[in-house]
Amino acid sequence: MWSVQDLLFILCIVLSYVTRAAGVIHVFGYVGRDVDVSCSYGQGYESHEKYLCKNDCGDSDVLIMTPETKKNKYSIYDDKEKRSFTVTISDLQSVDAGKYWCGVTMFFKDIYTEVKLELEQDHCCNNVDKIQSNESDSVSIICPYELKYQNNLKFICRGNQPSTCLQQAVITSDSKQNGRFTLTEDKESRRFTVNINKLTQEDSGWYLCGVHRNTGLDVFSAVELEVEVCVSLNVKEYNPVSSTSNFTVVFSKYFTQCSLNNFFFGFYIFLLKMWSVQDLLSILCIVLSYVTRAAGLIRVFGYVGRDVDVSCSYGRGYESYEKYLCKNDCGDSDVLITTSETKKNKYFIYDDKEKRSFTVTISDLQSVDAGKYWCGVTRTGKDIYTEVKLELKQDHCCDNVDKIQSHERDSVSIICPYELKYQNNLKFICRGNQPSTCLQQAVIISDSKQNGRFTLSEDKESRRFTVNINNLTQEDSGWYLCGVHRNTGLDVFSAVELEVKVWCCVKTLAMNGTVTRPVTLQCPYPPHHQNNRKFLCKGDHRNNCTDVLSNGSRFTLQDDVSLSSFSVMITNLEAGDAGMYWCGSDSQWRAGNYTRIQLSVGGALYVVAIVPAVLLILIVALIIVYKQKCHKVQDTGVGITRHCAAAGEPKGSEEIYANEETVGFSKQTASKLQGACNVYGNADDDQPDYENFTATEEIYCNESFHLSNHK
Repeated sequence: MWSVQDLLFILCIVLSYVTRAAGVIHVFGYVGRDVDVSCSYGQGYESHEKYLCKNDCGDSDVLIMTPETKKNKYSIYDDKEKRSFTVTISDLQSVDAGKYWCGVTMFFKDIYTEVKLELEQDHCCNNVDKIQSNESDSVSIICPYELKYQNNLKFICRGNQPSTCLQQAVITSDSKQNGRFTLTEDKESRRFTVNINKLTQEDSGWYLCGVHRNTGLDVFSAVELEVEVCVSLNVKEYNPVSSTSNFTVVFSKYFTQCSLNNFFFGFYIFLLKMWSVQDLLSILCIVLSYVTRAAGLIRVFGYVGRDVDVSCSYGRGYESYEKYLCKNDCGDSDVLITTSETKKNKYFIYDDKEKRSFTVTISDLQSVDAGKYWCGVTRTGKDIYTEVKLELKQDHCCDNVDKIQSHERDSVSIICPYELKYQNNLKFICRGNQPSTCLQQAVIISDSKQNGRFTLSEDKESRRFTVNINNLTQEDSGWYLCGVHRNTGLDVFSAVELEVKVWCCVKTLAMNGTVTRPVTLQCPYPPHHQNNRKFLCKGDHRNNCTDVLSNGSRFTLQDDVSLSSFSVMITNLEAGDAGMYWCGSDSQWRAGNYTRIQLSVGGALYVVAIVPAVLLILIVALIIVYKQKCHKVQDTGVGITRHCAAAGEPKGSEEIYANEETVGFSKQTASKLQGACNVYGNADDDQPDYENFTATEEIYCNESFHLSNHK
């Protein structure tokens, strides 16, 4: 039997194992935005309560639990099929940064997974490089970076919001070319350059040069580009008398300065040359149609149920003008929100006049929100428009899911195929099933190759990349998304569900052996392993056991292929041979392919010597007990006589004779007791009148007998 102390000690060990924190989940976000904290759990916990908490996770520290859908700024959803629950924290503030715990309620102590949330402001940067160029020209934006980011993904985006920059990047280092944008990199000087050709005034505004980090938030630097309007005026002498309605705009002087002042100066020359009203109106129409045309196309991508930002830049001089977002023909009923109101229905607008960019946030996206929008700047005459195309997808993946299994402390390979056209694109993998945050929360990307227990390798010929996870734990179970980052549009994903099994189903045998005697250990194996190498090792765990077949001649292996079993005989058994053995035929240690044997070794000489000694002790003890009892019986004779004599006078003769038949003593069996109680009168009275006495007197006599023993 184990002592209570031993049982409590074992219980503490078990509880400390069950309730340990399963690593750390790193989550990164931006102030004012939302962030998702996704926590997976093992099989069997689907019906258990889940929650997110802070500090010591007391009742007052629990932020939200699965019985409630939303609480304050927290919302929770438990996907039991994928064994993952997600907590969304909205409207992040600086105080929200820090440590959290994902909890799964259990009978004894809950299972916890540590979460570390890091936040930054969603704007950049303290230093801004300003550059200028002219319409129809080209410009080069130079983006320096640190040496440690030499092999990381580089990209550039419009606007000044790091949170959506990579998702809305106009070009990345994997693509090199995207329409009017080209990207080149000089790793020796640690900088990449983005060239923009055929500039328009709508290209003016903020740009963020970004470097994608494998862990933590991306690194950015800011550039402000100003594209000036350029009107080339070819002027020559003009005779209004000879002009007709079919005129050609000609000037008598050529201006190379591309500025608005030059335009008005040239226009002043028009007036001096006395153009007709018809000519002036025609020119004015041409100018207005030029100024109000849609400036290219802004593509925005999002997911149903999430938020999306539509960022629109504008030129210098329009800071005080009203801005808006509209649909269809942008009539009064088509305007969704203007800068005169901060929030309207599901739309929120903010105009950053310093950066000359306004942003409209569309929350809780639905499928009907996809389509064409217009960013508008109000002005006298005709407004300035920029077309926006919003594309949406469901925020889950995928119709087909590959399921793989492995065991604790083993490794597993997740194979992710991709199409030929994505051969040079960035690859990555993340936990969970939300494409919207996958790249941001990727556990590893193709630029890094190694991140803790995760390694990524790519075979471009077979068009697939492989992610290996070493030293698996049960908390690694759950969904994974293989991702390929596209230069335009939403990223491409495939899904894998990993199940990590506990080593609970290993065949275990218990065997006993005797010192100096041989013992045979039997190890079955699958029939298809008959040609595999068989092994026997010794150790507390299979990960740290030592091969014994190569260490000594006392271990002999014999393989019986017909029975799919091999045996190992240990000769001349020693006390040190006791312990845990592992035998099998699978170098990958898959469950069911090996056997665990607990060998106990006893000492034969000790058994032979101990048994006679124990018998001798028992015999001596019996003799001592027997002598003590005999001594007590001899010592009680006087006491019995004394107490029986003091009992009083005997009953009448009638009663004595009436009891004569019922209370008779056998002289062979109770002669000593009769002699003790028959001395019940004077010492010289020889009559046996009281040989038989009543039951009451007999009880009294027995009581006296016991009292004399106590004395």
